Amino acid sequence: MWNQFNNVNVAFTNRISETADAKNNLQAHLAKTLQEIFQTEMLIESLKKALRDKENPLKVAQTRLEERTRRPNIELCRDNPHHRLVGEVREIEDTIQKLQERLMEAENTLQTLVKTKATLEHDLSIKANSLFLDQEKCMSMRKSFPSLPRLVGYT
Repeated sequence: MWNQFNNVNVAFTNRISETADAKNNLQAHLAKTLQEIFQTEMLIESLKKALRDKENPLKVAQTRLEERTRRPNIELCRDNPHHRLVGEVREIEDTIQKLQERLMEAENTLQTLVKTKATLEHDLSIKANSLFLDQEKCMSMRKSFPSLPRLVGYT
């Protein structure tokens, strides 16, 4: 009986240490996830700023092109400056489109990271609860070997 008591205590202690290691790994993963969330939020802000910065040059190029195509009493022509303005507008629009795609990807990544963070926090709370139950509740009862009358069943 004494050997079994010791074997259970050793196995229980090993299980507690494994749970503590798993909890530490989850905490490290959570810290990395929080860092990635921060970096992704900074990326989103920089992409939004880049989009705002592209609005004014696009407006200028579009205004120039529009003014060039609506000149009263002047014949419309498709000369080199006109082609450059059209190319400039297309280039800025393509850049804005790429920035918007990157912004969408970053926002999707952020959503995934937030979900991962919530899952990790939930798993950490479960591990903390398990450790509390195992260490404080169960091991405190197992500190002492039951007395002989209790083993026989008289108490």
